[in-house]
Formats: sequence, C-alpha cells, structure tokens
Amino acid sequence: MFGKKSKSEEKKYLIEQTAGLSKDRCKNYGGTLTGDNELELEDEAGFSLFPSAVIFVLLSKTFEATAANGIRSVLSLYLRDSLLFNEGFATIVLHTFNFFSQSLPICGAILADSYWGNAKTVFVFNIPYVIGYLGMFLATLPYLFSYHSIVYTSLLLIATGNGFLRACITALGAHQFKLPEQKVSLDCYFSAYYFFYYTGILIGKIVPPYVRTKVLVTTYCIEEGQCYTAVFGVIAFSFLVSWIIFLCGLSSYKPEYPTRGNTMINTFNCISYATFKNVCGKSEKQEHWLDRSTDKYTQEFIDDVKTFLKIVKLFLPLPIFYALLAQQDSTWTFQAALTNTNILGIEIQADQFKAIGPILLLMLIPLWQKGIEPMLNYCGIHLSSLECVFIGGLFAVLSFTSAGFLQYYIHLHDINSISVLWQFPQFLFIMIAEMLISVPGLKFAYTHAPGNMKSVLTAIFFINNALGNLIVVGVTELDMFGNKCMEFFFYAFLMMLAAIAIRLLSRKYEMTDSQVEMNLMDEKVIETYVYVDEVTTANMEENVYRTSDVEC
Repeated sequence: MFGKKSKSEEKKYLIEQTAGLSKDRCKNYGGTLTGDNELELEDEAGFSLFPSAVIFVLLSKTFEATAANGIRSVLSLYLRDSLLFNEGFATIVLHTFNFFSQSLPICGAILADSYWGNAKTVFVFNIPYVIGYLGMFLATLPYLFSYHSIVYTSLLLIATGNGFLRACITALGAHQFKLPEQKVSLDCYFSAYYFFYYTGILIGKIVPPYVRTKVLVTTYCIEEGQCYTAVFGVIAFSFLVSWIIFLCGLSSYKPEYPTRGNTMINTFNCISYATFKNVCGKSEKQEHWLDRSTDKYTQEFIDDVKTFLKIVKLFLPLPIFYALLAQQDSTWTFQAALTNTNILGIEIQADQFKAIGPILLLMLIPLWQKGIEPMLNYCGIHLSSLECVFIGGLFAVLSFTSAGFLQYYIHLHDINSISVLWQFPQFLFIMIAEMLISVPGLKFAYTHAPGNMKSVLTAIFFINNALGNLIVVGVTELDMFGNKCMEFFFYAFLMMLAAIAIRLLSRKYEMTDSQVEMNLMDEKVIETYVYVDEVTTANMEENVYRTSDVEC
C-alpha cells in the first residue's frame, strides 16, 4: 500500500521521529545544548519556539509579499487604463515582469552562498526594491513628464529586488535554526513561511483593488475608480514597513560564512570539465562520471555537485505544476468573467473571486499539520516530502480536470448563467496541490542541499515559477485547441505525465545517512535511546544516529 514502510524503513522513520515516543527516557531529546550545557526546551507538541530572528523574517516577508502581489494585481489595469496600452501589450509587460522577478533568484542565491551571505544580500537589494516602488508612486502623479520611462525603470528595479530577495529571505530564516537539534522546528518554519507568504498574497489581492475603486476623486485622483496614486502609495508603504522590520532584526541574525568563489559557476565548470573528460578523455573508468574531474576539483566538492544534480533532476517536472498554478490570474479569471458573480446578493468582480485561493491555503496548512498528517502517522502511513509532491501533482490533475468540465458546462449554457461558485472545486484542488508540493518541496531543497549550495538550490526551486509562466505563454501562442475546455484537459494530461515522472525520479533518488549529515549545517551525531513498544512485542533499546529525511 502506498505510504506504508518496510520494517527497515519503519525502524528508520521511528528513529527520525523519536519525539513523543520516549521523552522520559531521552533526557536531552528535542532540545539544544547551549555553550553552558543548558537545554533549550521544546513545548509539549515537540516544537521549540522560533528564534526571534525568524519572527522578523516572517513578518518582513508578509509585508513584502503584500507589496509584490499588490502590484501584480493592478499592473495590467494600470497599463491599460492610465498608460493607454492595449490589453495584449499590457499582458506582455506583466508576464515579462513576472518572468524576470521569478528567474533572478538564482543571481541572489549566488551572491548569498558565495560572497555576501543572505542577510547582506537582502539588505543591499532592498534599496533598488524600495526605489522602484517609490518610482511607481511618483509616476502616477499628474502632470509628470516622461512617466513611461519612470514606469519601465521602476518595474525593472522592483523585478530585480523581488528576484534577488526571493530565495535569500527564505534561506535567511532557515539559517537561524541549529540542526539537527531543531529539525522539527525547521520543518514547522517552512510551513509557517508559506502561511505568512500567502497571508501577504491575500492582502495584496484584496486591499489594492479596494483602494483603487473606493478612493474619491481628489487632486491626485482625477477619475473616480482609477486612483492609482493611492494604490501605489499603499503598496510602497507596505514595502517600507517590510524593510523597517527587516532592519530591526539585523542584530539578531546569525553570522554567515559563505564559501568564497562563485559556487554556481564552479559547479557548472566542474560539470563541463567532467563531461569533456568523459567524451574526449581516455582516463580509467570511474564509479561516477563526475569523478573524472578529481584532477581539478576536490572530492568533497564533486560529491556536492553530485547531490546538486540529483536534486535538480527531481525538479525537472515541476514547471508543469507552476504553469497550472499561474493560471489563477489569467485563464481562470477569464473563466470567472463568463459566470454569474453574484453571491448571496453581493456582486463581486471576476478578478476578486481568486482571493479564495490564499484563503483556502491559509486554512489547509494548519488543518494538514494539526489534523490530517498526525492521523495518517497514527495509522502507520508516513509520507516523505517526495511522496507529498507526487500526491500534490495528482490533486493538480483533478483541479484542471474540474476546470475543463466547468468550461464545457459553460459552453452548453448562456453566458453568466452558471454561478462562479462552481470554480470552488478547482481552487480547492490546486491549493491542496500547492500545499503538498511547494511546502515539502522547499523544505526538501533546503535540507538536502550541500552546505554551500542551499540558497542556490532554493532559488532553482523558485525558478520553476518562471518556467511555468513560459509554458503558459507558449501554449497560448500556439493556440492548438481553439477552445479553453480542451486546453484545460491538455494541461491536466501534462500534469499527469509530470506526476508520474516525479514518482519515478523520487524512487531513484537515494541519499545515504552520511550525505544527509554532511549537508545539514552545524550537524553533529546525536546519540539517543529509543524505546519502541508499538512496533515489536519486545522492548528494544539501542544507540542510534538521528537522520534528517524531511517529512511532509
């Protein structure tokens, strides 16, 4: 049965999850020994309090996400209504902006891992970030000359700041934990990160559109319902709050010691050199093709590159999922425009119903953590991160299958005769998929990455969003089907293939305990006595090493 473990796997899982089994027998289990050998206690649920630095990171991320997603919510309308662009060009500008902001995390990660560290990288690129938001605010002021140039420059600065911060702020929070002692807390952090992140997204989808339509005509808002000066003012203020919160936490962030030299470039050079040696060289056959580069690179670095490639290979099918996820702001909004958006006598806009997505995710994360996952564990079903990603892919298939049937149903009836509430199932399924893919996937990328490649691999995980946008653009431009119904089913088919690929790749993925221990920062061997009385009829007591396979 899927999710069930063999006896050896069950034993390993119990070793990893000793919290709650024998706290009375493991005096120091679940805590961190300080320099004075004092124990940092955890609460009864097994979760220690987050370090204060993590609180600053999470709060800062919330307001930054509000600003970033707020500008995405109104940008296309601003370009069409105020700059008088046609809808096609406005769409191109929006997707170009999204692509750059989602593909630049790799650059920020290289700076963080190889030169500056995460905190300094975030600090430096907050400067162009805030200038970009202020520029958008100034561009909306009346009688300002060359405002087109200001808008383009500001969007470039915002995309740069958002891209460079995206992976670094995540890794900065994770860096505050001491592993493996605080592994449970680190797992909780990644879920909390997505909870705070989606809180910011929700605010960004609700507040800016409300401000745009509700602010009265003033000196700076000439046309009623189109007050973009107030909108970009609110967005800029949100980011200023984010910046201030981040600065307040500077003194509490742990020091970082990045590996000097460009890790990403060295990784690429190592791969290129080993490939050349394998194709053109006549050296003796090695156990792994990368080992042929040992005459130029250390074995430790080569092992890190091997791990890097293993994890990147697991990410290859994920852009398909993010192509589906990105369509909440495009094809699903157009679909909502064909439905009846009157809910219990309250008329909502077609682009407002998509706020149900963040609302659902904010409810699903604690429901999964506190209810469903403990129940599965109690039943003996322990899902790893990669198993969660696979199941999430299946829910994404259900989401676009639902969207396809709804589109077909709309075509059979009059426009605006079907309630927009029929979109609820597809939003529910895609948010379940997001929870099961993004949260465990992000944890997996960080915890399994080599020590000097954590930010880089986290950034590569985020780049899936950028590639997903390109897939949507490509499929839309090809226009292979002529109707959205078949297009939705096509995306569901692609996601099914991606889910199968994820499952096959994850089954091949292997990481030994020693590799895991090397990849976890500040890791050391912890000896514990594990009392297992529910697996065997006899009591067992043995010395074990605690491993770090990330659970969903």
